[in-house]
Amino acid sequence: MRKHSKIPQIKYPLLLLLPVAILFSLALEPFGFASAGFLCVFLLLYFTKLLTEKSNWKQTFFATLLFSSLVTVTSFYWIWNTIRNISGQGMGISILLFIVYALVSFYKVGVVFFGSVFVTKNRTVKNSDFFLLLLPSLFLVSDWICPMVFPVYWGDLFRNQILWRQMAKFGTEVLGFVSILSVSLLYLMFLKSKQGIKSYFPYLFPIFCFFSLNLYFLAETIPQGTNIHLALLQPNTSYAKREIREDQVWMTNTIQSVYDLGLEAIRNASKPIDLLILPESSIPFLGTLDSKNPNSTYSKSFVDITRSLVQISNTPLVFNELVWDLGSRNSLTILHPITLVSERRYKQVLLPFGEYLPWETKLPWLRNLFPETSNHIPGELTEALGFQTKTGEVLSFSPLICYEILYPDFVGNVVRHSPSEFILNLTNDSWFESQTEAKQHAGAGRLRSIESGRPVVRVAVTGITTAFDPWGREMMGDLQTFQKAIGYLDLPTVEKGRTTPFIQFGPSPWRFMAIFLIFFVFFRSPPRILSHKKKNEIEI
Repeated sequence: MRKHSKIPQIKYPLLLLLPVAILFSLALEPFGFASAGFLCVFLLLYFTKLLTEKSNWKQTFFATLLFSSLVTVTSFYWIWNTIRNISGQGMGISILLFIVYALVSFYKVGVVFFGSVFVTKNRTVKNSDFFLLLLPSLFLVSDWICPMVFPVYWGDLFRNQILWRQMAKFGTEVLGFVSILSVSLLYLMFLKSKQGIKSYFPYLFPIFCFFSLNLYFLAETIPQGTNIHLALLQPNTSYAKREIREDQVWMTNTIQSVYDLGLEAIRNASKPIDLLILPESSIPFLGTLDSKNPNSTYSKSFVDITRSLVQISNTPLVFNELVWDLGSRNSLTILHPITLVSERRYKQVLLPFGEYLPWETKLPWLRNLFPETSNHIPGELTEALGFQTKTGEVLSFSPLICYEILYPDFVGNVVRHSPSEFILNLTNDSWFESQTEAKQHAGAGRLRSIESGRPVVRVAVTGITTAFDPWGREMMGDLQTFQKAIGYLDLPTVEKGRTTPFIQFGPSPWRFMAIFLIFFVFFRSPPRILSHKKKNEIEI
């Protein structure tokens, strides 16, 4: 029998998941090694192949839990701080909640593991079909059908490679699919390396085509719109628990500190400011929408400082507030000069266990576990928010609050519904108390800029405050995290009609393709004859 593989066998395959998880973490921020992402996928493909040879459901289930736990511990360890701060529980319960989260947080890998085992258990699948058609499709489907508390996509492993990430113009799911496919081609090339260099061409040519397409996207000239000057304020307001709301001294000092920072930004600007921006939770708990409801968050002091900053600078002010409008709302608000009219856009994608409690009506005891969880209700899809620049031009931006930047489908729908010249994301990462989390959260904006073909401006209360151009390149140096800071940005906007394949077609074509390929492989492959059936046939 001809040998198909030079890859060594491993006595305990589950041990392979530890280096895979470590490489996973090295591919994400703060490291951002795309090479680690490719090697991570290579080993994951190898492990999946070993799983199909065992065809053991229990081992597949255990591998899913183990990989999820290892990825959480190595890449997303900062979630521990979030659980502790939101739950307000002691060490024991917080550790227990973290373990439960770690076991299930990255369950999407189970789609790949179980899907591969199921297909190969029932069909005799050729190596080429398995690696080139089935596996990339399963990875894409796992991105599609597996909601996560903090969404992470396979394409995120490659977002720090400037050339390769341009494939995200088709969507992050496609970036993941093409990356898995490319690694699969290298894997198969490695299996047949004994056949000589000439045998490499069929495997390297598709990868060359992907690189060429990415190079075309990177070299693309995007017609620029108006240049605007932004002042980005980072007040470094610490995360505030509920009891802080009653601390008048703390609230007064916070309001004054934010106002002083705004005045400093106006005073030190080297040119007229077109938009003054405060991040999420600069002033927690309060709002500027007057209401007679007993739960109203209205604060006259908040109203006074926002109006004062607008009047002094004669500039629109974008800020975040909590308002009561048929319920508690997390609002991105723009206050216009002269008229002092406010426009609001309410957050639509709420953070589970942070901004609302899932299943609270059926499991009311959850409130005892997570006393710091808010009770917000989501908003609806609205138009882009417009403003007038100092030169008299009217521009608009797509408003996103915090967590919403993590969802490619949502951001795509926002831009399709009401096209704009750029995307503005106000966020608060103070609850996590982690620079790693801040960098990973900011990294998501890199891919959203490529997908949408628009600059993404991110303003964070404790950092990282930054901006990305339509190729995912940083447009300003990061402001120091966990410090008060002011950033000035000359932002070249794009034309409102700017589009990309992702904005034009969305993710649906690629998802249908993945489903088709999975069924194609399954029904194209002959049924698998079990060993006991083979024995019976020989005896007959």
